[in-house]
Amino acid sequence: MLDIIQIISDTVGTIAVALTVVYLAIQVRASTRATYSQTYQTAVAALGDMAAIVGESKEKSRLYADGMADPDRLDADEYLQFAYLGISLFRKYENAYFQYRSGMIDDEFWDGHRDNLLWFFHRPGTQRWWQERRLGFSKSFREYLEATLPSDVARQDGRYV
Repeated sequence: MLDIIQIISDTVGTIAVALTVVYLAIQVRASTRATYSQTYQTAVAALGDMAAIVGESKEKSRLYADGMADPDRLDADEYLQFAYLGISLFRKYENAYFQYRSGMIDDEFWDGHRDNLLWFFHRPGTQRWWQERRLGFSKSFREYLEATLPSDVARQDGRYV
């Protein structure tokens, strides 16, 4: 009789452990999806906020567009503002790049934002600014950007921004 109770007890214990493992796996998977979703949302919001900052006034929009195209059109104060906008934008892209490399952002998200990043990066004024500020960014981000070519950007005729 004790053998039967022992067998039943072991069986119930084994089933309980198996159910606990299944439950934990479901919870981990749900948590992982929530983390991916939050990372995606944070990256989209940060890049969207940056676009809103640059686009909030005609003056900032002109300043950033002129700075990317030909920074010699800017006076010293305007170039400083352009530089700070560049730092802000590229910090946001650096974070998205890190999240992508960490597996927290998928290829679909990264591909669209990568194209925008490279378009900004390969503008003449951004290249000049980058040479002055590049050491303020992580080595892996610098190496990634500096290994790209203007031809890596998807062609979009007439693209202004």
